[in-house]
Amino acid sequence: MNVHDQDSPSGHSVEQHDISRDDTSGNPPILPAKDHGVPEPHRPWVQDISNTLQAPRLPNLNPQNISHAQAWAGICIHIPGSPRMAEGDTIVFHWGLNRSSTRIMHAVGMTATVRVLCIAYSFVSHIQYGLVDVYFEVFRRGKKIGTSPATRVIVQRDPAHQRDTES
Repeated sequence: MNVHDQDSPSGHSVEQHDISRDDTSGNPPILPAKDHGVPEPHRPWVQDISNTLQAPRLPNLNPQNISHAQAWAGICIHIPGSPRMAEGDTIVFHWGLNRSSTRIMHAVGMTATVRVLCIAYSFVSHIQYGLVDVYFEVFRRGKKIGTSPATRVIVQRDPAHQRDTES
């Protein structure tokens, strides 16, 4: 998935990774509990942080009515931060079947936007119309530690194309 990263509003930059291969995080694998000598509930790097994650935001857009022109011109999506995110975590962003990843390169606060993506249908692998789920996952040391709630968007087809297929 080709997306354009921007610096976060706090002025920190993020690093983008393509994750079309099986390794979704690029992080070293997590060691088994016996190698740490610490029981799993006391290892913060494997505790689920899903309840602290917020859904992706689409500022200045109505997610229930994204026009064909807007989808092809580009849509900005903001990934909100969480106090339980940490430097080195990897965010895997999903727009329907498309995905992209970014490693967090700085400390994250609750009000921070950790990533701003601009998605244009002219650059994505899987163009989807109708209902599309937009969400992200957080990985730490190769293990998924959280999934955000989904923002459900509706992307409209080109009205001219619909008339051609209905005839």
